[in-house]
Amino acid sequence: MTEETLEEKLLGTLSAKHELALAALDLDSKVKTVDLASGMEELKRRLEVLLGAIPDGAIDESQKADVEREVERLARKEKIAAAGGQLLGAAFAFIGEMFPQKEETEETLHLAESLKNRLADCLEKDENGRLKMTIALPDESILDNMAKSLAQILGSSGWKP
Repeated sequence: MTEETLEEKLLGTLSAKHELALAALDLDSKVKTVDLASGMEELKRRLEVLLGAIPDGAIDESQKADVEREVERLARKEKIAAAGGQLLGAAFAFIGEMFPQKEETEETLHLAESLKNRLADCLEKDENGRLKMTIALPDESILDNMAKSLAQILGSSGWKP
């Protein structure tokens, strides 16, 4: 008999049942316990043996490509968001340099702390602890104007998409 076959498993089951029958019917039997596999897991295992293992499905290449494109899109979106945050920080640093530097007073420190707290109410932290702010554009015309302005800047430099 070949190992790991249905026949071997059937013989194992028959042998276990035979031991159980002998132990139950023979009063002089020395058998105290009979190991019988039972339960839902054993039933599933036996059905899998009878039916054959379910083969793994083929990978759907179109879905795989869609998932890869979505991962790339989200990564790009994250990079643009990070660059936007750097740009915003640089813009405020630039604005700060435009004004004459004054000595910090208790009043300006208090005002700065108050503004920081109000801004913090508009932010949330992501899973990495980075602060995030969502900006809502009033309508699509803003996006159109942004795209046209960027096209003029890039067009004058000879850049092509």
